[in-house]
Amino acid sequence: MRNTTSHLLLSSKYLICILLISSSLALAAERTMRTVNIGHAQLNVEVWESDAKNSETIIALPGSGGDVSRYKYLAPLIADSGYRVIAINQRGIGGSTGELEDLTLHDYAADVAAIIDVLDLQKAHLLGWALGNRTSRVVATDFPNKVASISLIAAGGLVRPLTEPGELGRLLGEAGIPDTEKFNLARRTLFSPHTSDRLVYDYVRELKYWPDARRSQGQANRNTPLEQWWAGGNGPMLIVQGVDDKTAPPENGRQMKQEFGERITLVNLEGAGHAMGLEKPRETAAAIVSFLAKHAIAASR
Repeated sequence: MRNTTSHLLLSSKYLICILLISSSLALAAERTMRTVNIGHAQLNVEVWESDAKNSETIIALPGSGGDVSRYKYLAPLIADSGYRVIAINQRGIGGSTGELEDLTLHDYAADVAAIIDVLDLQKAHLLGWALGNRTSRVVATDFPNKVASISLIAAGGLVRPLTEPGELGRLLGEAGIPDTEKFNLARRTLFSPHTSDRLVYDYVRELKYWPDARRSQGQANRNTPLEQWWAGGNGPMLIVQGVDDKTAPPENGRQMKQEFGERITLVNLEGAGHAMGLEKPRETAAAIVSFLAKHAIAASR
């Protein structure tokens, strides 16, 4: 039985967002790479600039050990809707530097807060995918005055995964295994059964490995109790989840909605798994844009 909150998928504003995003024949967002010096680390970021004047900024964090390529479809769609999207290669990824030992998610959250300060932003929206959503929630908890809203993709943490133990770790941690095995692991852990084989193969071929960074993030996650990040502060939160997500089962979002009530906007995507930003980028972007339109930074000051 579908969660009643999925009615948002039928709202007129959401459908309008999908139509506007789908109607774009060519993405106009300008994409650049830059390095942000935050003192204790230098973080490489990918920026998608909107043509809109005074566009609001979204800080995007990939999942476990992942680089900004995870946002290759999603970020330009959001930028073309009038936002500036800044995706962060966290410490040890894509040339980014910084200490990797004995960290917690609070350390990674402080990196995000420092970027907001260096960019001279009063506030930013946060977008976190998989493990990145946990760090985003810590940012909102530790630095509430810097955060206008949080959008979470594949928000797990409470309900146990439905995947076989160790399979996702093999996929993301063992670069030397054959592509055919990577495909099978990706299919079982990240993608919906409805997703095309071609997209899964593309993901496998493009998968990059940052083992030191992934170990650091995993240890930081284990060093940070769930109760320190689960609530994600007190501000508005969007949760977009794939109905077929086995790694972060959609029961996580349902429990958050039940616990935090009207703070939470919950969107369930049919035919999507843990990698919904690759599987359903237009629908995911439409949900995010519709949510952000209701939580403008100017209104949150």
